[in-house]
Amino acid sequence: MAASICLPAYNEVRTIEATLTELSRLGPEVDEILVCLNGCTDGTERVVEAFRGREPRLAVIESELGKNNAWNALVARARNRRLVFTDADVRPAEGSISALLRALERSPRAAVAAAFEQPRGAPPPPLGTVLRLLTTSLGQDYISGRLYAIDRDRLGAVMADRGLLPAGALPRLPVDLVTEDSWLTALVAGDALVVVPDAPIHFEVDSMADVVRALARNAAAREQLRSSYPELYRRDGARLLSAQTAPRILLDRLRSAPGPFAVTRGLGGMALRAAIHRVLGERIRAQRDRILADVSAGRGGRVMATSGRLPSKGG
Repeated sequence: MAASICLPAYNEVRTIEATLTELSRLGPEVDEILVCLNGCTDGTERVVEAFRGREPRLAVIESELGKNNAWNALVARARNRRLVFTDADVRPAEGSISALLRALERSPRAAVAAAFEQPRGAPPPPLGTVLRLLTTSLGQDYISGRLYAIDRDRLGAVMADRGLLPAGALPRLPVDLVTEDSWLTALVAGDALVVVPDAPIHFEVDSMADVVRALARNAAAREQLRSSYPELYRRDGARLLSAQTAPRILLDRLRSAPGPFAVTRGLGGMALRAAIHRVLGERIRAQRDRILADVSAGRGGRVMATSGRLPSKGG
């Protein structure tokens, strides 16, 4: 079964040609590469249009500003049932996309197959060691918005089961989400989500300010779930650490961690993040509140591009 690459693009003139070059090397399992331009002002569209002459599978569409708008447009336009979403600054490691598609084939209940996040490119120790730990998870039970694959029919069925769509409708995101990956994780966590260690995706973390912005962004996404999507929030609560869930979750994550070093790094990261929240909690909450205020004021289209997503790193 063939797949479509779906790439939302907002002001990506510096990175998108390299990304398209990597994607053009994919084999016949991908027969469509879709780019959705959403609000670009930096000439991204010229780079993409020029690339079309080199890649016959490439098609270009447009949407209103915002990754959620682009996501919906891509889902509606794609010719295939299996869709691989990747950000425009991501160069997937060799074999990652194939691994995601295989995971969907092997897991008949999975609606989403998520790439495995790994921090890379931090400053030298000791600061770099601390930053990498702060952004390292103990196991992974969530979707990374940098790279993931969906089965469009299965995801639509999950949304219909949750009362979010009529039966048989195409999947569609609310357009005001802080992050689409947090919302989708709450939607499909459990049997409908598979995380794929054979599909690594790397990201950069250069400073403590990067970490604070990322923590604020995640906190804003959680608060939006709590206030606007309480049923999803309650459902996702079983995945989050609390006094009641900690023993089960920690055991599950220990089992899923790829080796003892990953366990050590993951536990260290959890402890450091707890300390950062205690020391810098006021600063994190202030940034969280600014993000939510932007969404409430109708500026949600810019939130994903500016609110603290750590930059991806190829390979």
